[in-house]
Amino acid sequence: MKAHESILELIGRTPMVRLRTGIPESGPTAYVKLEFYNPTGSLKDRITYYILKKAMDEGRLRPGDTVIDNTSGNTGSALAMVASVLGLKSIVTTPEQTSHEKIDLIKSYGAEVIITPEVEDHDDPEGFFMVARRLAAEKGYFDMNQYHNQDNVEAHYLTTGPEIWEDTEGKITHFVCGIGTGGNFSGAARYLKEHNKDIKCIAVDPEGSIFAEYIKHNREVKGYAYKVEGIGSDVVTQALHPHLVDEVITVSDKDSFNRARLIARTEGISGGGSSGAVAFAMEQVARKADSGALLVGIFADAGIRYLSKCYNDNWMRQHGYLPQMEAK
Repeated sequence: MKAHESILELIGRTPMVRLRTGIPESGPTAYVKLEFYNPTGSLKDRITYYILKKAMDEGRLRPGDTVIDNTSGNTGSALAMVASVLGLKSIVTTPEQTSHEKIDLIKSYGAEVIITPEVEDHDDPEGFFMVARRLAAEKGYFDMNQYHNQDNVEAHYLTTGPEIWEDTEGKITHFVCGIGTGGNFSGAARYLKEHNKDIKCIAVDPEGSIFAEYIKHNREVKGYAYKVEGIGSDVVTQALHPHLVDEVITVSDKDSFNRARLIARTEGISGGGSSGAVAFAMEQVARKADSGALLVGIFADAGIRYLSKCYNDNWMRQHGYLPQMEAK
């Protein structure tokens, strides 16, 4: 009988599918790795399971303990799901801008959700990042701390990188990945470059994030608000290893959302706004690459999590990402 003993056994080994939208017909071949095939619908299942399982194996975490982290949504649902299976309690802090779909999914796994106000300063004690750190310190919770935890990087080095290498039979020439914590990019890029130093690893950053400036010029600047979720940051994270970045491409909210919608309607692949950003960046890479190149991009999560946002025409028009309807 072919069956699994636990939902956790289904984490990873996500499929790749050909991407054609925006890729020149006479150009290179492009594939996207569909991380929404993970149990909670995003790549964050990988890091959460790896971090918590490792901590339990080492005796740093025991059944009944409470785990906490900040999230823009995907890590929260992964944390809540994995914790429930491992017999742990979970608390998630998330900002007001997080979609209702994500918050409801987190709660469905039994986690406590603390919604924090939008703040301009990453170190603001009222923001989702600092609230998680404060509660962990005050209450003695296990702090997953995905932004700075090197086990975040290690999880992708041990899983995502090898999967891409094996599924392309080592023929990958360009790796395109959004940077949020930086763990996905850094772990996979490190593995791929160890196997072929000539692979170009391209990071994707939303307009308003500070990563691009930091990667290009090694300086921190003040970011500004953007709408795409899951990528970008207002602080430099230790999970990002800048020396692995060969190029960084900045993509606007408008281009991210509209590309995600276009791909859903032309190829039946429904990804979130960050997936749209990666696809938009892949087009730019493809137009400069040799026809024999093989591109792989990461689609971090599914469009179903953004039905009230980028897949909602009214929301798109409200924020100027679609033309206003003409009065009849």
